[in-house]
Amino acid sequence: MEAIFWDHPVRIGTHGERCINGPHEALQYLSELPQGGWFYERARNRCYGALERGEALDLSRKAFIGAAIEGSLPILDDGNQSV
Repeated sequence: MEAIFWDHPVRIGTHGERCINGPHEALQYLSELPQGGWFYERARNRCYGALERGEALDLSRKAFIGAAIEGSLPILDDGNQSV
């Protein structure tokens, strides 16, 4: 599978900083979280869509941010991309 990256990573500030660079890394990270919730499911669907069907990358990024917020994970704003 070809590596696909977002224009700007999503930085999560739990136990130090972790950068999520694209939908594949987002799916890996989501698998480490407690499963459930509307945004969690939306993020999984959008990330799979980006990887398997070439759907819009920006939608997978926004959905992942929504899932992180839903899970009360701190998002670190890098100032490059609006959330």
